[in-house]
Amino acid sequence: MRVGVLLVAVAVSLVPVLSGCQVGPAPAGPAELRTGPPPWDAPRDAVSYIDKAGFERLPLDFQGPAPFTVTLTVAVDGKPVQVPAGIGVDRIRAEQAAIHTHGTDGLIYVEAKTKEERPTLNQFFTLWGVRYDARCLADACASLTVRVNGEPASWDTKLPRESTIEVKATH
Repeated sequence: MRVGVLLVAVAVSLVPVLSGCQVGPAPAGPAELRTGPPPWDAPRDAVSYIDKAGFERLPLDFQGPAPFTVTLTVAVDGKPVQVPAGIGVDRIRAEQAAIHTHGTDGLIYVEAKTKEERPTLNQFFTLWGVRYDARCLADACASLTVRVNGEPASWDTKLPRESTIEVKATH
C-alpha cells in the first residue's frame, strides 16, 4: 500500500515537468536591437533590455528620490515616430528600469536611484530595442541630429531634467 501511495505521489509531482508547465515567467530572451523601419513597439519581455542598457531591475512601484520627466520626439525621414507605452517596463516580472514610458505621449519618466544618476538617450533606445548610435537610428543612417531644448546635442546626451529632446534621422 505504501509503495502505491508513493508511486502516485511521484507521478503527480512529475506531471508539471513532463507536461512542460512551469512556475513563473519563462527565462528572458535575448535583447535584440531592431534595424528595420518604424513603427517600433516596446519590447514585451523587457528585462533583457533593462540588463543590456545597464540598468538595475527595479520594482514597478519604485520611485527615486528626485523623479522627473523628459519629452522625446522622434522622426524618420520627416515622419513622426510614436514613442510607445511600456518601454523599460516588464509587466510579466513586475520590474522596470530607472527610465521608462507609461503612455504614447513621448514622456519619459526618469526615476533613478540617486540624484546623481543621469541616464542617457542611448540607454533609452536600448530599452526600446532600437539600434541607435552616432550615425544611425535603426536603418536610417544618412543623417542623425539630436536637439535638447532646441540646441544641438550629442547623440548620447544625458537626459536633462524637464527637457525636450528631438531626434531626427534620414535614410
